[in-house]
Amino acid sequence: MRFFATSSAALYEETRLTLDAAWGLPNDKGTRTCINPVRVAPRDAQGRVLLAVAEEWCGWEPAATLLPELLASGQVAEITEAEYRAAIEPLAP
Repeated sequence: MRFFATSSAALYEETRLTLDAAWGLPNDKGTRTCINPVRVAPRDAQGRVLLAVAEEWCGWEPAATLLPELLASGQVAEITEAEYRAAIEPLAP
């Protein structure tokens, strides 16, 4: 798994929609979107939108091209699993 955070809800949503379009989502198998819409995505105490995805997911185009660009821009940060869990576990019932 890889873990990411962004303070830009708009960027998160734009990226989600770009990947959905590239991957043909929603599809006839019942997959509606590649990641949760921003309105239901987890957030940390700073309000950053958090994302956890399988390692191989990051290698699929266009994610493989977009991810390095997003990381280099500073708009997205890769975080550790511990950081991700610490942010979401207080939210768990």
